[in-house]
Amino acid sequence: MNWYRKNPLFTSALTLCALLVLGEGWLIYDRFAASRAAAKKLVQRESELMAMKDLAPVPTRPVATAIEGDLARAQRAVAAMQAELKGRGPAAERLATAKIPAARTEAYFDLATFVEKTRELAKKNDVEIRPEAARFGFALYANEGPKEDRIASVFHQRQIIQYIVESLIEARPRAIFSVQRERALNKSEKEALVAAQIAAATAGGVLVEPPPESAPGVGSPAEPEGPDIFVVDPRVSARSIGYIDTTPVRIVFTGQTGVLRAFLNKLASFELPVLVREVEVDRANAEESAAAAPVTTAPEEGAVPDDASVPAPASIVLQTKPKVAAGTVKAGVPAAPKRAPATPMVSKTLSKFIVTVEYLNLVPAPGAVPDASATDAKPSN
Repeated sequence: MNWYRKNPLFTSALTLCALLVLGEGWLIYDRFAASRAAAKKLVQRESELMAMKDLAPVPTRPVATAIEGDLARAQRAVAAMQAELKGRGPAAERLATAKIPAARTEAYFDLATFVEKTRELAKKNDVEIRPEAARFGFALYANEGPKEDRIASVFHQRQIIQYIVESLIEARPRAIFSVQRERALNKSEKEALVAAQIAAATAGGVLVEPPPESAPGVGSPAEPEGPDIFVVDPRVSARSIGYIDTTPVRIVFTGQTGVLRAFLNKLASFELPVLVREVEVDRANAEESAAAAPVTTAPEEGAVPDDASVPAPASIVLQTKPKVAAGTVKAGVPAAPKRAPATPMVSKTLSKFIVTVEYLNLVPAPGAVPDASATDAKPSN
């Protein structure tokens, strides 16, 4: 101890050297560990590079540029298809600017106005509306509006049915016998339906119809079954879980084949994204044909039908007759009877058509902001 006190400078020098040795040792170890990690990472990258050589196409800069170009074109195509699925023209504008009713009373009057105006349009075009189709699929709400949690669904169905029925009336069928829609679902029922569809798809099965009841303790009771409600066959439906939802409508009417052709051509104009999923054609029975039979006028007095038989005279006397000026009738000589218009030997028959269509609804991506245009404008009927 006395030696350290007698040589303080030497002691300090030894201590400093010891600290320097320790520091150098730690730095050497740290560099060694870093070099080992770098060597390990280099081996891993070399392995990845060797694996990427087997990829097709080879991940080079030109290939990456081409992939980016393909991605940009695909994004533009998706944007164009989404814009197309929103429709165009007055029908699409009316659908986009419509305001959802806020209360049951407002929803009731919206449906009542739609029914009244559609009947007037049918009367103007000489189209008979049968009692089964008198409410155009909304007989359940003939006396009251839908429940608050179903107003949006029913209102959306009303807009789609309005476009379809008006397009049919423009084609001038003889009579409309029924208009059917799918049961309107509230939010909890839609979520339960999507979950059931995903579970059925995972299990390899097919969900045939929506759940009949609401989630326990949530929302109003489900819409009851009735003649206005039908379930679309999932095998012909365009629904795709997580991407496309649909609003199916089935309409039954009678008319000539040209009526069906005009109706389908109207839907094919794609003013709204409506796809025809199924068409059934049958010959109208006697009751359906007589429902809106055209009124025939009686033949004029003195007219002779084409198939009437005229008895031959017993004898023919040839004699010279004075010429009679045009427009004059010789006294004592009866005027020649008028002939009734010729009637075709085969009359045109009426057909009964059952057409099922679906309106396409794009399912928004998770976290997407809904379009506010549907809640900013006044309703349009």
